[in-house]
Amino acid sequence: MIMGYLKIIFYGLLAFIERNPKFCLLLVLIAVFAPFIFRWVGWLLLIIVGVALLGLAFAILRFKRMQKNMEEQMRQTGGGFSGMGGFSTMGGFSNMGGANGMTLEELVRQMQAQADARKAQQPKQNTTTSSKSVSGVDTADYVDFEEVE
Repeated sequence: MIMGYLKIIFYGLLAFIERNPKFCLLLVLIAVFAPFIFRWVGWLLLIIVGVALLGLAFAILRFKRMQKNMEEQMRQTGGGFSGMGGFSTMGGFSNMGGANGMTLEELVRQMQAQADARKAQQPKQNTTTSSKSVSGVDTADYVDFEEVE
């Protein structure tokens, strides 16, 4: 078990040395010829890593606080994204902006009926259509064109 982790660490170090030979050679030279400098470089690297970890911890805490505030605001305003429509994590498509608990199929049927009603209310336009008419298709939306050979 421990040997597996040591193997992973060893192969990771070998891969790092293989990808960055000049940097590793520089570190070895500094370690051999200037141990005093290497000690301070090590402390500097340790400080940089520590600051990065602290910054990451503060960012995570800030995101958690923002998430908690948003959840509190959602609870105060009515319990979620009511009226916004879309996919809810609690009930699928249960809150589709006016769907009020109907299934997806019922919602699609209602939307189709509304679209048909709007289409029936629009006045018919007298336009010239092409000689090729297709049954059931409103040809007023199509533009005639001529093929150029």
